[in-house]
Amino acid sequence: MTQEITIAIADDQSIFRQGLVNLVNGFENIRVLFSSENGKELLEQLPANTPDLVLLDFRMPELNGLETTRLVREQYPNIRVLILSMYDDHEFVESAIASGANGYLSKDDEPEEIAKAIYSTMEIGYYMNDRTSKMLITKMMKEGAMKPVFPSDNVEFTEMEMQIIQLISQEYTTLEIAAKLHRSKRTIEGIRTFIMQKIGCRNAVGVVLYALKHDLITNPLTYEE
Repeated sequence: MTQEITIAIADDQSIFRQGLVNLVNGFENIRVLFSSENGKELLEQLPANTPDLVLLDFRMPELNGLETTRLVREQYPNIRVLILSMYDDHEFVESAIASGANGYLSKDDEPEEIAKAIYSTMEIGYYMNDRTSKMLITKMMKEGAMKPVFPSDNVEFTEMEMQIIQLISQEYTTLEIAAKLHRSKRTIEGIRTFIMQKIGCRNAVGVVLYALKHDLITNPLTYEE
């Protein structure tokens, strides 16, 4: 993106907040306008300094992330919202989206993921990483709310491909899969790409969708009821 993106941050943990400010200011074409200790303080500063996007901690005193998101949506409908949290189970993600957030990030995410979330939210209006997508999609599939269609429903997989499908569904990265299966990262990337070509999908979410639809996952990503 060429146009500068302005950001406001609200988090009650001062060390994390300052670290996040420094991190975000280091991203290309992104600048932090101000940071706040909680949602109430952030809302008080918005009239004088209106950013393109706010990063909100899920849990804060005064006004938490969800309450702040609702108020930002009501008062400043053009501001995008990303929720940050240490928790990433489906209930937290769903409540954030239901409150009007454009996306959800874990505080454990790498800097590159945070930058990607900001750019994506500003470009297309939302952000969802693979884990969050798979979590929500798994729930929707189990509830019958989603019925994906693929070019072929009779794909055969090798033993190695099945192992990789199982590990993808359990949130292992390509590097972690390579270590577990004693193969190089390049080999796993190649097999992963071939699996997606067989299925007719573009990413790991598609692999999980196909596996869920055809009961291929023996230990799928789960969520608490």
